[in-house]
Amino acid sequence: MSKTGIEQEIVAEAQHLFDAVGITSDGEDSIIILGMATSPEQDLDNFLRDENGVFIIRGFEIHAQPRLDSLISFLREKGLSAKILGRCGYPLHGEPNLKQLAVAAGLCHWGKNAMVLHPRLGPRFRLMAVRIVGAALSPTGPGRDSHMENPLCQDCTACINTCPLGILEPYYLRDPRSCEADISRQRGRKVVCCDRCWVVCPIGR
Repeated sequence: MSKTGIEQEIVAEAQHLFDAVGITSDGEDSIIILGMATSPEQDLDNFLRDENGVFIIRGFEIHAQPRLDSLISFLREKGLSAKILGRCGYPLHGEPNLKQLAVAAGLCHWGKNAMVLHPRLGPRFRLMAVRIVGAALSPTGPGRDSHMENPLCQDCTACINTCPLGILEPYYLRDPRSCEADISRQRGRKVVCCDRCWVVCPIGR
């Protein structure tokens, strides 16, 4: 089977399992960026800490991990060496940065809320990634991060106006460490994060 044929099969399978799919390169490897809608019925933001303070991404474990496992099995059946990045496809310490990779893959663009926005899902999706080792698939985007203004945002400032700390500027979070959406700051068993800037976003609503 041709390289193009294999790539088409990979993208088709990923699109069958996830809501959004993009591909970017990292040296000789390819990274598949996967987007999955989050909702009350499919809550990917269900985060907890156990009695020892260990962070548990329960929403990802329940809703995303089975799909990731299925994609990994598919890739390995095609003779590719593939692995899930981080825990459930989510690098907890931000390396690599999934938002930057998603923009590089053409999956989405930065929004004024300093989050990435998908044209159909808006900010109501979460990202995961799978690395294919030693296989250069055709990228689906520009291959680099870009902070160009998002035409979807236009003159809207809903996210900026609703920030309770007033630290959000267009496409820029002035004080990331103070942001109440930072899951690393949460210390309770039930991790509750501020979500106002994306709840009010009209894109993809």
